[in-house]
Amino acid sequence: MSVFTFEIVRQGERPVIADLMTLPDDRAIWCQVEALALRVEDGDGAFIRVKNPKGETVVRTGVATALASIEKCSCKSCPLKKGLERRLSLGGHAAIELPVDFVPCATRGRCSCNVGGLS
Repeated sequence: MSVFTFEIVRQGERPVIADLMTLPDDRAIWCQVEALALRVEDGDGAFIRVKNPKGETVVRTGVATALASIEKCSCKSCPLKKGLERRLSLGGHAAIELPVDFVPCATRGRCSCNVGGLS
């Protein structure tokens, strides 16, 4: 288990630490990046950076890229996809909160961050 730092970075601004998460391994990072992207209000030009316990960047992706990744999920009951649909219905720039204990869909089963035992 390692603690990862999730930051939101915007041009000309200092990075904002959005989350500190203890995750079992690197495989658990991406679904958390996607979930964070849903929480970023007006993500145009913003990106998400994830640092490992040594302070090394292990993920750097645009908010738009993370949202596009959610959109490509083929699962109709994916909670991230449902969150994206809510966001789009509100104009695409609104922040959407997911339950703290959300469980990624079976399509995201490689993600070990879920609490439902899919891994």
